[in-house]
Amino acid sequence: MSWDLKAAARSGATARTSTRSAPEPKPAGGSLPHTVWAAVGFIALTAWPLAARKRGPLVPAALRPAVSAGATVVLLGLLVWFGAELIGGGRQVGLAERALAGAQALWPLAVVLACHRSQPSARIRRTSQAGADLQN
Repeated sequence: MSWDLKAAARSGATARTSTRSAPEPKPAGGSLPHTVWAAVGFIALTAWPLAARKRGPLVPAALRPAVSAGATVVLLGLLVWFGAELIGGGRQVGLAERALAGAQALWPLAVVLACHRSQPSARIRRTSQAGADLQN
């Protein structure tokens, strides 16, 4: 696991834990610590796909640079939408937050499925490359 990926994962985990330790007050209003830690978490999870990118022929599709960049752009767009709704007092704050959080939750699942799916084909490619080397 690369340093960037570890840093993004730690930031997201720390922000999640810190957000839970600074819950929003029950009556309408906000909590500055909750807002700060939630923002750190949303930003770290938005950057995660870019931090996880890898190059190479055996890299699963979801970790390839173009796919990782595309996922980051989508997550960044959702983050900007959520921020605009939140700051501007929009009527779709809840929808924007749920869309962002849902996408951030689904991306790791997509990566796991891509890694799982690529394993058998990666083994076949390695075996066939090794066999080709032995024949030469």
